[in-house]
Amino acid sequence: MTRTRSEYRLTPIDPSRLRAAPVGLRPPAVADRRPLAELVLAAYRGTIDDEGETLDDALEAVDVWLGHAIAPHSLVLEEPGRLIAASFVVTVDDRHYIDPVIVAAPAKQRGIGVAMVSSSIRSLLDAGVHEVGATITDGNVSSERLFASLGFTRVGAW
Repeated sequence: MTRTRSEYRLTPIDPSRLRAAPVGLRPPAVADRRPLAELVLAAYRGTIDDEGETLDDALEAVDVWLGHAIAPHSLVLEEPGRLIAASFVVTVDDRHYIDPVIVAAPAKQRGIGVAMVSSSIRSLLDAGVHEVGATITDGNVSSERLFASLGFTRVGAW
Protein backbone atom coordinates (compact mmCIF):
# COMPACT_ATOMS: atom_id res chain seq x y z
CA MET A 1 0.00 0.00 0.00
CA THR A 2 1.35 3.40 -0.97
CA ARG A 3 0.88 6.04 1.65
CA THR A 4 0.61 9.69 0.75
CA ARG A 5 1.63 12.62 2.89
CA SER A 6 0.53 16.22 3.09
CA GLU A 7 2.42 19.33 4.05
CA TYR A 8 1.15 21.58 6.83
CA ARG A 9 2.36 25.09 7.73
CA LEU A 10 2.24 27.30 10.77
CA THR A 11 2.76 30.95 9.97
CA PRO A 12 2.79 33.18 11.84
CA ILE A 13 3.54 31.34 15.05
CA ASP A 14 1.12 32.28 17.84
CA PRO A 15 2.96 31.70 21.15
CA SER A 16 -0.32 31.80 23.09
CA ARG A 17 -1.29 28.44 21.52
CA LEU A 18 1.86 26.66 22.67
CA ARG A 19 1.83 24.33 25.67
CA ALA A 20 4.37 24.28 28.47
CA ALA A 21 7.42 22.08 28.11
CA PRO A 22 7.10 18.74 29.90
CA VAL A 23 9.53 17.74 32.64
CA GLY A 24 12.22 15.39 31.37
CA LEU A 25 12.72 17.08 27.99
CA ARG A 26 16.20 17.03 26.45
CA PRO A 27 17.96 16.87 23.07
CA PRO A 28 18.33 13.41 21.53
CA ALA A 29 21.71 11.71 21.81
CA VAL A 30 23.44 8.91 19.91
CA ALA A 31 22.89 6.72 23.00
CA ASP A 32 19.13 7.08 22.33
CA ARG A 33 19.42 5.18 19.02
CA ARG A 34 18.02 1.84 20.14
CA PRO A 35 15.46 3.25 22.63
CA LEU A 36 14.17 5.56 19.87
CA ALA A 37 13.90 2.66 17.44
CA GLU A 38 11.97 0.62 20.02
CA LEU A 39 9.74 3.64 20.70
CA VAL A 40 8.99 4.02 16.99
CA LEU A 41 8.04 0.37 16.60
CA ALA A 42 5.78 0.40 19.65
CA ALA A 43 4.20 3.80 18.90
CA TYR A 44 3.44 3.08 15.23
CA ARG A 45 2.30 -0.54 15.66
CA GLY A 46 -1.26 -0.90 14.39
CA THR A 47 -1.47 2.70 13.13
CA ILE A 48 -1.65 4.07 9.60
CA ASP A 49 2.13 4.55 9.74
CA ASP A 50 2.81 0.87 10.49
CA GLU A 51 4.35 -0.85 7.48
CA GLY A 52 5.54 -3.92 9.35
CA GLU A 53 8.97 -2.45 10.02
CA THR A 54 11.57 -4.49 11.83
CA LEU A 55 13.94 -3.27 14.51
CA ASP A 56 16.63 -2.94 11.82
CA ASP A 57 14.26 -0.76 9.73
CA ALA A 58 13.54 1.41 12.76
CA LEU A 59 17.26 1.72 13.57
CA GLU A 60 17.92 2.90 10.00
CA ALA A 61 15.16 5.51 10.31
CA VAL A 62 16.52 6.71 13.65
CA ASP A 63 20.01 7.02 12.13
CA VAL A 64 18.56 9.32 9.46
CA TRP A 65 16.69 11.39 12.06
CA LEU A 66 19.72 11.69 14.33
CA GLY A 67 21.86 12.61 11.34
CA HIS A 68 19.54 15.38 10.21
CA ALA A 69 18.10 16.58 13.52
CA ILE A 70 18.50 20.28 14.20
CA ALA A 71 19.73 20.89 17.74
CA PRO A 72 18.45 22.29 20.06
CA HIS A 73 15.01 22.13 18.42
CA SER A 74 14.79 18.32 18.26
CA LEU A 75 13.76 16.83 21.59
CA VAL A 76 13.08 13.61 23.43
CA LEU A 77 11.02 13.12 26.56
CA GLU A 78 12.38 10.73 29.12
CA GLU A 79 10.65 9.22 32.10
CA PRO A 80 12.82 7.28 34.52
CA GLY A 81 14.41 4.49 32.51
CA ARG A 82 12.64 5.01 29.17
CA LEU A 83 11.89 7.39 26.33
CA ILE A 84 8.19 8.13 25.88
CA ALA A 85 8.18 10.78 23.14
CA ALA A 86 10.27 12.58 20.53
CA SER A 87 9.92 15.57 18.24
CA PHE A 88 12.51 15.99 15.48
CA VAL A 89 13.13 19.19 13.54
CA VAL A 90 14.83 19.06 10.15
CA THR A 91 15.35 21.51 7.32
CA VAL A 92 14.30 20.95 3.74
CA ASP A 93 15.03 23.68 1.18
CA ASP A 94 15.85 26.09 4.03
CA ARG A 95 12.46 25.50 5.69
CA HIS A 96 12.05 23.99 9.15
CA TYR A 97 9.83 20.92 9.50
CA ILE A 98 8.74 18.94 12.53
CA ASP A 99 8.90 15.34 11.41
CA PRO A 100 8.49 12.88 13.01
CA VAL A 101 6.62 13.23 16.28
CA ILE A 102 6.52 9.99 18.23
CA VAL A 103 4.57 9.27 21.40
CA ALA A 104 4.52 5.90 23.18
CA ALA A 105 1.09 4.27 22.97
CA PRO A 106 0.44 4.35 26.77
CA ALA A 107 1.26 8.09 26.79
CA LYS A 108 -1.07 9.04 23.93
CA GLN A 109 -4.13 11.22 24.55
CA ARG A 110 -2.41 12.95 27.48
CA GLY A 111 -1.27 16.09 25.61
CA ILE A 112 2.33 14.94 25.37
CA GLY A 113 2.44 15.20 21.57
CA VAL A 114 1.15 18.78 21.68
CA ALA A 115 3.66 19.64 24.42
CA MET A 116 6.52 18.10 22.40
CA VAL A 117 5.62 19.98 19.22
CA SER A 118 5.05 23.17 21.24
CA SER A 119 8.53 22.82 22.76
CA SER A 120 10.14 22.41 19.34
CA ILE A 121 8.18 25.40 18.00
CA ARG A 122 9.11 27.55 21.00
CA SER A 123 12.78 26.70 20.48
CA LEU A 124 12.48 27.67 16.79
CA LEU A 125 10.70 30.89 17.68
CA ASP A 126 13.42 31.76 20.21
CA ALA A 127 15.96 31.26 17.38
CA GLY A 128 14.11 33.75 15.17
CA VAL A 129 12.17 31.27 13.02
CA HIS A 130 8.65 32.50 12.25
CA GLU A 131 7.36 29.70 10.04
CA VAL A 132 7.42 25.95 10.56
CA GLY A 133 6.06 23.03 8.60
CA ALA A 134 5.11 19.44 9.20
CA THR A 135 4.44 16.43 7.00
CA ILE A 136 1.67 14.07 8.00
CA THR A 137 0.56 10.78 6.52
CA ASP A 138 -2.85 11.34 4.96
CA GLY A 139 -5.46 9.75 7.20
CA ASN A 140 -3.39 10.07 10.39
CA VAL A 141 -6.26 11.80 12.15
CA SER A 142 -4.47 12.05 15.52
CA SER A 143 -1.53 13.93 13.99
CA GLU A 144 -3.82 16.10 11.88
CA ARG A 145 -5.72 17.10 15.04
CA LEU A 146 -2.54 17.65 17.04
CA PHE A 147 -1.08 20.06 14.48
CA ALA A 148 -4.42 21.78 13.81
CA SER A 149 -4.75 22.49 17.55
CA LEU A 150 -1.56 24.55 17.28
CA GLY A 151 -2.75 26.46 14.21
CA PHE A 152 -1.17 24.44 11.38
CA THR A 153 -3.09 24.34 8.10
CA ARG A 154 -2.75 21.92 5.20
CA VAL A 155 -1.04 23.54 2.22
CA GLY A 156 -1.00 20.59 -0.19
CA ALA A 157 0.48 17.26 -1.07
CA TRP A 158 4.05 16.55 0.06
